Formats: sequence, structure tokens, C-alpha cells
Amino acid sequence: MNEPRVYCFSKAQMREQALLSFLGIALMVGVVWYEDGYLPLAVLASVGIIFAVWRSSRLKTVITDDGISTQGVFGEKSLRWNEISRVSGRGNEIRLHNLDGDVTVSPSIELPGYETVIETIGQKRPDLFSASQNSLFKKSAEYAIILPLVALFPIGLGAFIWLQADEFGVLPFVIFLAIGLAVLGFSFSAPQTVSIEGGSLRVRYLWGEKTFSAAEIQSIELAYQNSRNSKNYFVRLKLSNQTAPKLFGLAPSMPVVYLVLKNWHEKSLPAPM
Repeated sequence: MNEPRVYCFSKAQMREQALLSFLGIALMVGVVWYEDGYLPLAVLASVGIIFAVWRSSRLKTVITDDGISTQGVFGEKSLRWNEISRVSGRGNEIRLHNLDGDVTVSPSIELPGYETVIETIGQKRPDLFSASQNSLFKKSAEYAIILPLVALFPIGLGAFIWLQADEFGVLPFVIFLAIGLAVLGFSFSAPQTVSIEGGSLRVRYLWGEKTFSAAEIQSIELAYQNSRNSKNYFVRLKLSNQTAPKLFGLAPSMPVVYLVLKNWHEKSLPAPM
């Protein structure tokens, strides 16, 4: 890598972000001006502004032979590869920390080329993703706690409408119940744990478990599904003789899980003759 690799938003994405920020601020000003009766709009505007500021905090990721940096409207954070002491993360993010803990570099998942950034981090510092030090991954709090709680809201709302407004009948409850059950099903379908046990990978679900040897796994990939506003990442196991399972909803984050499993798989395979 002779030249720095720069990952940033396109001009169209920057214009869209600037427009959203302007509309959010304009809406907030209007709410403050008229005051009474506009609390929901104020909350909506606040969320929009916070989201725009969050995106603006990491407008660019730059990778060189020496290190990695993120740049945004609030300045730049950078770490040399040999300064990274540990990694952490949440959801789809990866965070790189120095030894003192006063510098954290977190590449934006919104930027094009995020998958390449993750691969480069794994190549530059494979020692941070050792299977011997990271042999067990558990379902994240988002999937284990937050999603089930979220599922209760539509179920309760449907029941309230059904009991309070007889003219609607049972239909609202059925619709909201289906939504709640769908959210619960999504939460329950995520693995409870994924553990590395020597040359095998054990995936335990709520209803059972599966074990895969390193030899029957052809490859381990970081993949994603597009949602309306972002990407939802998961780890795909490509197997030689059965359907490849998707691993998602694991702590600390899917990029960290992916890099650990990838390193484990590469080291577990027999050396080529």
C-alpha cells in the first residue's frame, strides 16, 4: 500500500446529509418559535439533528501503511498500527483503542468500502483477533433484551385498541400481534452463543446446537443485508455439505466476531502440501 486509501461519502451523499441537517435545524427553529403543542415535532427534529451530527463526526476514513485515521467536522483521530492495544465494538462497529485509552478510532459503517477497512484491520493486526483469547461469543444485549422488549409494544398496543375501541374488532390486535411475534422470532433466531473448541465451532441456538469442524467450513465471510438506511452485517459460514448458517446479533460486534473466526479457520486448516 503505497498511497493512502481514502473512504468517504460521495458528493451526492454529502448534499443529502447537508439537506437533512438544514431541514432538521429549520424544523427545530420553527418549533421553538411556535412553542405550544409541537413537542412531537421537537423530538423528531432533535433526533434528526443528532443523527446528522453523528454522521458528520466521521466523514472520512484514511488507511496508510503506518496507521488508520478518521476525520470529521470535529477533527481527526488517528492511531498507528502498533499503537492499537485492544479492540471493542457494538452492533456493526469496530473500535480501536490505544494503551492509555485516550484515543479511540472507529471507522464509520456508513462509508463505502467499510468491508475493506475491516479486512485491512485484520491483516495489519491479526494478533488482536486471537481465538485463544476470544473463544466465546454471546448474544448481544440488543437481541437478548432490547428486541424482546420492543416486541411487547405492538402486542400491548393492539390489545389496548381492541379492548378500548370495540368498533375495530379483533383485527388490530391480530396485526400488531403478528408484528410483535415477527420481532420476537428475529430475536430468537440469533445464536445464543458461538464457541471455538479446538478445531470445531459450536453454535448454540435456543432450540438446539450445531457443531462444525474447520475442515468442513470452506470459507468464512463478512456479508450484509441492505436495510432502508444502513447495512446489517452478519457472518456467513460456507460449508461443503450443508446449508450455510448466518451468524448475527453477537457481542461485542460482528466485525470482531468475523475477524476472530476467520483467523481461527485459517490456522485450523492443515498446511498445503
